[in-house]
Amino acid sequence: MKNTAFAFLALSFLMVACQLKTENQTVESSFPETVYHFDFKNFELWTLQDKQSRMSADLFPDVDSVLLHRMMPEGDAESAINVFLVHKDNHYILFDAGLGAESGGALLDNLAAIGVSPTDVDVICITHCHRDHIGGMMTHDTAVFPKAVVYLSDKELEAFGQDEMTSKVQNAYQSRLQVFKAGDTIESCVETIEASGHTPGHIVYKMGDLYIIGDLIHAAALQIPYPDCCATYDNDAKQAVATRKHFYRIFENNDVWAAGMHLPYSGVMHKFNIIQENELELGK
Repeated sequence: MKNTAFAFLALSFLMVACQLKTENQTVESSFPETVYHFDFKNFELWTLQDKQSRMSADLFPDVDSVLLHRMMPEGDAESAINVFLVHKDNHYILFDAGLGAESGGALLDNLAAIGVSPTDVDVICITHCHRDHIGGMMTHDTAVFPKAVVYLSDKELEAFGQDEMTSKVQNAYQSRLQVFKAGDTIESCVETIEASGHTPGHIVYKMGDLYIIGDLIHAAALQIPYPDCCATYDNDAKQAVATRKHFYRIFENNDVWAAGMHLPYSGVMHKFNIIQENELELGK
């Protein structure tokens, strides 16, 4: 019964991916394979895959080994490091900035491929301050995006303000750094939603029917059917699970889209169903 349910989920996931590619996604011949384009009602969205990656099963030490082997038979799961760019009302809004070119990130190459320069970026919304999300904002000690206003949650700044990379970002963007509280609306069109657990000030951003979910999901093959599973990256595992389930209920019950920084393929998923499994399989 459970294997049948998972097979249905896997098929649904593939069908969503195919639907995105054929109906909503524009892959022009001049674009690299790491760029995906979507048209939403009032804005355009690009997924800019900063780097391909895989999440190791070793990142989930508290998950039952039998379950891990079933969901990650090769010992890891397909993942990515994604950055999202929105074009709305002649403004470019970047959500996170990836690793940085010095660490192998492809953000600047992908921006160039769609005809956008760093000086074109008006706003950067940071989901949280881990290096693979803010490293691309810096080249050594210099700001990569010289005109962008940067938005960061107050709780995240409090938690990471002394971190080396966050300090560099603060110093480079200080006159353009805007600190907000979860629940605020920024730039009149971006809702900010508290999503703590992965980090203390982790934020989900919402624009219309699109939720940009940051690091709610690290290994989709495992954590979509089993939201109780946490990677070691999550600062507060109990809160991370509660937050993940909260947003999963939104995704299940509403006709919305989720863009994840570590979702594979196009990085964007439509409405999906979560399998509720026996907690014993999670080693509890």
